[in-house]
Amino acid sequence: MICQACGIEAPTKKVFFVQHIGAVVMFFHKRIGGMFCRDCMRKYFNEYTLKTLFLGWWGVISVFATPVVLLINIVNRLRAGSLAPVPPGAKVPVLTDEAVNRLHPLTSELVDHLNKGKSLFEVAADMAPRAGVTPGQVVRYAQALVAQKT
Repeated sequence: MICQACGIEAPTKKVFFVQHIGAVVMFFHKRIGGMFCRDCMRKYFNEYTLKTLFLGWWGVISVFATPVVLLINIVNRLRAGSLAPVPPGAKVPVLTDEAVNRLHPLTSELVDHLNKGKSLFEVAADMAPRAGVTPGQVVRYAQALVAQKT
């Protein structure tokens, strides 16, 4: 759908990665997660895992924490391994006037589905082909509706 890291419209999967940096008497812990595209997933896996691998061991607690963090990252990466690649030319979805005009007649249906607890991503995937827009534009339209109400 829409990658929460880079904002492009591409297949995404929910993942999280942890970074652990050990120091002699303390440690630094960082975590990132969300619906990421394959490129962002790879970027954060590499960044967080490599820093942990090289800087995670320097402390009493860190000697035990580092292998756990590495295992968590590897398991999350493997779970998301079947994620389709980012399509060539993928970009951030833009809510154009034409897309708004196509989605406007479906507004009440969109709101009803969301009020019934359906996932925005499911609703977007269902409505986009009927409106002749991308799922990302449906998500942006829903976000615009929410922004109007506040």
